[in-house]
Amino acid sequence: MPNRRLFLTVFVICLLLIVSTVGIGHFYQFKNNAQKAQPFPQVDTSISISAAEIAEPNVTQNEKATVEPKKWYNNQVVVLTYHHVTDESGQRYVISSEQFAKHMSFLHENDLHPISLDEFLRFVDTGSLPTENAVLITFDDGYESYYTEAFPILRTYGYPSVNFVIAGRLRDVADRKRENMTTPLTRQQVMEMLHSGLADIGSHTYSLHEEEARNEWGEMGPETAPVYLQDLKRLENEEEYRDRLYVDFSMSRVGLNKWMGREIKAISLPFGYTNPIVLETARQAGYGYVFTSTPGFVKKGVDPFAIPRNDVGLRDVDEVILHQLFTKAKKEFEGEQS
Repeated sequence: MPNRRLFLTVFVICLLLIVSTVGIGHFYQFKNNAQKAQPFPQVDTSISISAAEIAEPNVTQNEKATVEPKKWYNNQVVVLTYHHVTDESGQRYVISSEQFAKHMSFLHENDLHPISLDEFLRFVDTGSLPTENAVLITFDDGYESYYTEAFPILRTYGYPSVNFVIAGRLRDVADRKRENMTTPLTRQQVMEMLHSGLADIGSHTYSLHEEEARNEWGEMGPETAPVYLQDLKRLENEEEYRDRLYVDFSMSRVGLNKWMGREIKAISLPFGYTNPIVLETARQAGYGYVFTSTPGFVKKGVDPFAIPRNDVGLRDVDEVILHQLFTKAKKEFEGEQS
């Protein structure tokens, strides 16, 4: 029995010595191979930002090229106006879909930030505007191209906008596609865009968007101006003029209020025509804000009944002209700060 125990003890000791010798040999072999091995090449990845940074250990954060956001101005808004977006029409106030897309791309690439109508009106009321380089995108007339051509592009960028519609033309029946009339929006299209949160609606009168004779010689002027009464052979008097405006402005606001279930606060004036009676009547009809066609920039303390806009919905307005417009806004802002 003692001999057997002695044998087992000697056997275990020999086994441990063999294992130790082999292990040490493998260790030195691994160490030598590791010194000869080359690291894997660094491969960029699009999985995440952090993964891309890990793949570039030799580049420090300070050495990385950074793009500084552009600052054009603060505490002011550039209001842009469009009308019809189409490739077919020969009208004056028209741009193509491709051109409109380039306009929106220009805003995006130059750190210009479209805001909603509510944000804009809050700025007019309070002077508070947390957004730099603010832009308000507006449309007049309520054409169907706003839904079919412009809105898909706006939605791609997440840009809000507002369309001032001619309320009397909004309809879902077949006669909305009458000859010699640009097809208007349907109510279903308007509601769809409203539900997206990226569109709002304002008034562009109920039906005062044409021109009428303003004197006995047949010279034409906007319907929001005093018109010549052919049957009476005279210009309408002030009471008649006020009543006509009030009925139209009220029909548009009340009708849109009821239809959309929200309060319509703003109106844009056809042809930009304005006078003291027009503004007073708009106030009496329940509007709190009037958009004109006078070029300019909206700044703190602006008259809410004389909001300037810049008509860029024309075929000859390209990115160069847009750049000139925003450069002018920037220079005015910098001049006021100095």
